[in-house]
Amino acid sequence: MKWKLPSLESERLIRWACVLGLVALPMMVWSVITPTVWPVLVALSVGQAIGTLSFVLYLVVVIRDLGIVARLRGQNAGREPDAAEQGES
Repeated sequence: MKWKLPSLESERLIRWACVLGLVALPMMVWSVITPTVWPVLVALSVGQAIGTLSFVLYLVVVIRDLGIVARLRGQNAGREPDAAEQGES
């Protein structure tokens, strides 16, 4: 069975990754500034989960873009380069 992610634009995923990272960061900083039980607990559970989700979204975009580059290189492998690609003017 092949898993297929819903088709979301890469830019939209990157924006969500940035927003989630910016939400997780203050939680972790809060636990460093106020090292009591609840801030540390929130940072280690909720902050870590949000930060990990942010990183996973970023990796999805990177892997998706690498797949696009690989497909484009595969399509271009069978043809001869034109004069512009060879650096001739």
